[in-house]
Amino acid sequence: KRGETQEKLGETQEKPGETENENEGAEKELKEKGRFFLLAMSSIFLYVPNLIGYARVFLLIGFYVFALTRWEVAICAYIASFAGDLFDGYFAKKLNQSSTFGMILDMVTDRIATTGLLSILSIIYPRYAIIFTCLQGLDLSSHWFHMYSTATAGGHHKDKQTLKKRNFILRIYYGSYPLFAYLCVSAELTYVALYILYFVSDDNTFFLSRLYSFFLLPGCILKQLVNIAQLTSAANELAARDRDAALIAAQKNDSNDSNKNR
Repeated sequence: KRGETQEKLGETQEKPGETENENEGAEKELKEKGRFFLLAMSSIFLYVPNLIGYARVFLLIGFYVFALTRWEVAICAYIASFAGDLFDGYFAKKLNQSSTFGMILDMVTDRIATTGLLSILSIIYPRYAIIFTCLQGLDLSSHWFHMYSTATAGGHHKDKQTLKKRNFILRIYYGSYPLFAYLCVSAELTYVALYILYFVSDDNTFFLSRLYSFFLLPGCILKQLVNIAQLTSAANELAARDRDAALIAAQKNDSNDSNKNR
């Protein structure tokens, strides 16, 4: 019996050492996971589409700096930033570097670009400032509502399955890439044309004014109708979720009350 007791005591004395080794192993594992996490995070920030997104932001800052003093430099910076929007999506698919961070960065950069240009137009065309301000509000609210309503549903804002029960205008708009491209580009270039027409003399604006009137402006108007449909569709979707959540909560309360009465 004494021998057995001594063996048990020896085993007990060895356990603290084993526990320390286990703790050290766990700490090393955590450190390795932490390093992997940091590497993964840094690699996402350095994705090619995201690098293009950062460049677009810096170009927009350049546009704001020179918008009222050197319009030629400003418009080149703005158009270069706008062109970057075509390339970030291409490289995201080509290099398999799509990310939620990149999607949000792209959407926010687009909104900053459009609303920033509309702000400049409000300054140089003060008579129409109320129109440009309303267009800003519509652009921001429609895209934010749409992005939030689709992201919280677990889908992409352009995905057919996600838009299956949405407004038919949205299904047509996001389902046809030529239409999507025409409306987006024409809306943006309408604002660009208005900006250029302010600085260029009348003798040199014949082609640009015709392009604006017959090609760009109709697309811009249609884009605003899509924005309205996008806003109302997303608002209805979110309100329907709130309604369903309220009904479920009411049913739970009713069942709890009936159980108490029993």
